[in-house]
Amino acid sequence: MALALSLGRRGQGACWPNPAVGCVIVKDGRIVGRGWTQPGGRPHAETEA
Repeated sequence: MALALSLGRRGQGACWPNPAVGCVIVKDGRIVGRGWTQPGGRPHAETEA
């Protein structure tokens, strides 16, 4: 969760009208994807991850 919050901060102030979100995808205990909401609010963090 701390990593997702940290990633979300990367988009702060640049992803309006969407919120700054970070996403970490984990499979079998390993990180397989990570991302944050891009400038302008698209693509979303989940798509980036």
